[in-house]
Amino acid sequence: MKQHTTLMARHATVAYAAVMLCMAPAAHAAVTISTAATSNMSCVSGVCSPTAADAVLNVNDLTSMLASGNVTVNTGTGSLAQQVEDIVVASTFNWASANALTLDAFHSVMFTAPVAVNGAAPVSLVTNDGGTGGLLSFGKTGSIAFASLSSALTVNGLSYSLVGSVKSLAAAVANNPSGNYALAADYDARGDKTYRAAPIPTAVSGHVEGLGNTISGLKIAATVNSASIGLFAQVDGTVSDFVLADESVDIQGEDDAVGGLVGVNNGTVLGGVVSGTIRGGKLGSTGAFVGGLVGLDNGVVAYSHATAKVEGRNKADIGGLVGASLPGTIINSYATGNIIGEGAAAGGLIGYAAGTVSGSFATGNVSGRRDGLGGLAGCGSEGTISNSYATGSAKGEDADGGIAGGLIGCDFDGGQDGGTITASYATGTESGGIGALDGGFAGEVQYSGATTNDYWDTTTSGTQQAVGQGSSSGITGLTTKQLKSGLPAGFDPTIWAQSKKINNGLPYLINNPPQ
Repeated sequence: MKQHTTLMARHATVAYAAVMLCMAPAAHAAVTISTAATSNMSCVSGVCSPTAADAVLNVNDLTSMLASGNVTVNTGTGSLAQQVEDIVVASTFNWASANALTLDAFHSVMFTAPVAVNGAAPVSLVTNDGGTGGLLSFGKTGSIAFASLSSALTVNGLSYSLVGSVKSLAAAVANNPSGNYALAADYDARGDKTYRAAPIPTAVSGHVEGLGNTISGLKIAATVNSASIGLFAQVDGTVSDFVLADESVDIQGEDDAVGGLVGVNNGTVLGGVVSGTIRGGKLGSTGAFVGGLVGLDNGVVAYSHATAKVEGRNKADIGGLVGASLPGTIINSYATGNIIGEGAAAGGLIGYAAGTVSGSFATGNVSGRRDGLGGLAGCGSEGTISNSYATGSAKGEDADGGIAGGLIGCDFDGGQDGGTITASYATGTESGGIGALDGGFAGEVQYSGATTNDYWDTTTSGTQQAVGQGSSSGITGLTTKQLKSGLPAGFDPTIWAQSKKINNGLPYLINNPPQ
């Protein structure tokens, strides 16, 4: 197995950020701001609180109150707060006055629709006011846009400075890397022309919040070695809720970490989204790490996804979401883009996995040459994969043979180094090429004990062979009909569910359903 040493020496693993990541920001009773009539709410002197579970605050009622004064929406107090945990903004609204809006939740604050602050009003967002595990999240269509950069934004007691462009954000981070910044609105980066290095080259040690706003048409192209390339070169703090649409990254070099959002993550990336094309590596060179979202992950990536096409040259480790984790953690995330590699390890979600993957999935097709190809992970060692799945194909193009598996390609040595794959499944076809090691679930599993309660679809994969080489203990083949007939043994019903209308009837993750 190739050694992953150079970038590890340059980027030491740090402690995971103090963010509660074990629970998804959903599935609780809530105060919902929507077009429905106000119900189970009491609004007195600008403070709106629920009087029963599943309360509704009409958006017109809210904006009328904002026209005349400050408004606070909360989830109640005492035992009621524990029943009505979240605030969900489900309908778009805006206001032009300078009056402040505060959303104060026992658990999570979730935006599923865009909100516009047309004046210079302050906004305060509070999560986990009495609860734990809550997050600020924006879903697929939620965002907050500020017309004025002078508006005050506070998130969980931290004050954020608003910025309006990539270059102004870069300047702010360079001036104070530990500061807190937020992208005020959508930004079209096509006018920035092509960046020849990471647009934000200074390592972030504070908090940078995208607020669900979209940066469109960002383009980065360069020939450089030993570089960290993404919108952010390196994150040591927290970057949240950035959406990068139609991004193009093409870095030719060796020993690079290339990602659509972050080159090297030593901190926490939450709610990141990338679409477009991400390329990295150099023919005839030593390795690189190339991921749709993050190149090299030494921290936490959670509630994020990438639809980008990812390509790697020569010995690059490439993944639809993350190039490699050494180690790192991926939680409740997914990737759907196709992966094309000339290199060492290629996976639909992650190229080389030496950390933790849980509650995640990949649907893109993986093709390439050389070492390991997997629907979820190319290769891995020492790490753990749990409650995850892959539906894309893994096909090698090397005449000398490769290692391909529906979930993971090669070198999963859990019996030796403690890593495991549990409660996971694969449905895609696999082929490592002539003389290859192919398996419906894995190309190679070195030691018995690495896999438990794992499955592959014998119908769609077209093979009765669980692994190409090594131990198949704990891996069971099921037909498509069997996989759709009920949760397989060992799948926790509080984590997994099934519905004919979701994921084509196959098991899906409750906290990370397919979109």
